[in-house]
Amino acid sequence: MTAFDPNHVAATEFGKVRLFSTELDPEDAANITAQNVQRLLGDNITLDSAKVEVFPSRAIESIGLRQYMMSGYGIAASNLAGKGAALDALKGLIVLIPSSAFKGMEQTLDPNPALRFIGVFTEEAAAAPAPMSPHKSAQGDLPPAKGHARPIPNTGRSWIGALGSLIIAAMIVLFFVL
Repeated sequence: MTAFDPNHVAATEFGKVRLFSTELDPEDAANITAQNVQRLLGDNITLDSAKVEVFPSRAIESIGLRQYMMSGYGIAASNLAGKGAALDALKGLIVLIPSSAFKGMEQTLDPNPALRFIGVFTEEAAAAPAPMSPHKSAQGDLPPAKGHARPIPNTGRSWIGALGSLIIAAMIVLFFVL
């Protein structure tokens, strides 16, 4: 079995979150956004910027990065064991990139030295997608089921992430207003 390479993103990768930070000067850090962070990850990197989070560490000082990752991304507490204090102590810009941001494309990262790689964390509820198989009703063995053809996905984490993002946005606005 080969060792996990955090700079290699397999096309089948799921349930992982890569964490980077940078302690650039505020003017330089302001230029790094979710829309352009792929330029700092290497040549020909393709990301879904809507799934990438870039924010100053002070935006989550009240809850800490450890709690933010557990609540917003569903990272297991056991996956963060022994790392909580170091995560909460990070200063500067925080960059969180979930596997889904890579759009299911195999990519190799070559991060700019301005980005400090912190680690790859696994979502607690991450499970491999089931292989596609023909549905029994499509084979004519069973009558078509009423309702949805497939289960409705768990939307719990997405609203928690949205709520967390809303709280962070509010904290940033309050920080600059006050």
